[in-house]
Amino acid sequence: MKKKQEKTEKKAGQAETANVPNTAKKSAGSMISAVLVCMLGSLVVSFALNQVLKPAGFSPGGVTGLAVLVNKITGGRFPVGVAQIIMNVPLFILGYKTLGKEFIFRSIMGTVMTSIFVDSLSFTAKYWVLKTEPILAAVWGGVLLGIGYGIIFRTGATTGGTDIAARVLQKKMNYMTLGQLLLMFNVIFLIVVGLVNMSVSAALYTGITVFISSKVVDQVEGGVNYAKEVLLVSDKAAEIGADIISELGRGATILHGTGAYTGHDHPVLWVVVYNRQLPKLREIAARHDPTVFIAIKDVREAKGLTGAGRF
Repeated sequence: MKKKQEKTEKKAGQAETANVPNTAKKSAGSMISAVLVCMLGSLVVSFALNQVLKPAGFSPGGVTGLAVLVNKITGGRFPVGVAQIIMNVPLFILGYKTLGKEFIFRSIMGTVMTSIFVDSLSFTAKYWVLKTEPILAAVWGGVLLGIGYGIIFRTGATTGGTDIAARVLQKKMNYMTLGQLLLMFNVIFLIVVGLVNMSVSAALYTGITVFISSKVVDQVEGGVNYAKEVLLVSDKAAEIGADIISELGRGATILHGTGAYTGHDHPVLWVVVYNRQLPKLREIAARHDPTVFIAIKDVREAKGLTGAGRF
């Protein structure tokens, strides 16, 4: 009996040992993937700055924008990437204790990569830049910048800057939201842009770039609304749910609700489907209950949407 127990323990130990390399491989693969994606985002940010925004005389906002202004004031003698890293160093030190090691490490990764790409590819502006109307440069610069930053943020990295400053300040100024603090920084930045360029138009165009990039970042980081959350109130919820599972391959959850006016109990069906599946879902619901109540809203991100689910 003792020998059997020893054999069992030995096998269990071997299994645990075998799992360690697999876990390490997955972790290493995940890190390599994050670095490669972060590099792609940094490349897009570099293109937005070197080919669109800088030639038009616009800044992207935040510490990166201040770095662009420093580069302009010094006549290009102070590289944007170097200025960005120098400005971020005190913020990294300030945020280290407040925000934690992992957040700061990822911020350093995103900042260094972006800085390297922006400076190393700045020579490409000699060969091609976007020559167009200022408003188009502001709009498309913002779009490209938002795509680049969004890709970086999806890896869990950031580009430091005002994001860190706002998070640190929020710890002490809890009566203000993170969004309000970032807005405050951006307003101050736009005033600086106007003073440096001695132009209200430059500040307004930069404001357009900052606004558009922030919206695009949200879409890229959180995901485009490709799915819908649907609530159906019907006494035929079980039958509708069964057909949704069999015909659409989606999971469904039956909740229990009570009408506030009638006091009657009604089953409520909750389901998340792809946009393209909505017409079929309506058809299924109407087939079982022509009077079914349906409420639909956008879903920014959905994980586990492949397969029928296990709800």
